[in-house]
Amino acid sequence: MTTAQREKEIENIVERKLLEFLGDPDEGLKLKKSFIARIHKSMKDGRKSIPHSVVMKRYGLR
Repeated sequence: MTTAQREKEIENIVERKLLEFLGDPDEGLKLKKSFIARIHKSMKDGRKSIPHSVVMKRYGLR
């Protein structure tokens, strides 16, 4: 296992444990109809999204 793979595995484990201990703060919340409509419109319009990795690289966050 490479160092990068090990770091990713540790990151995943920590995230799972935090969710296990703290729970999901958004659990049980409802999405607003206006938000759902915007998502549907965005999907219908075929707007292209930017992958997380590209945003991170663009802003020098990784």
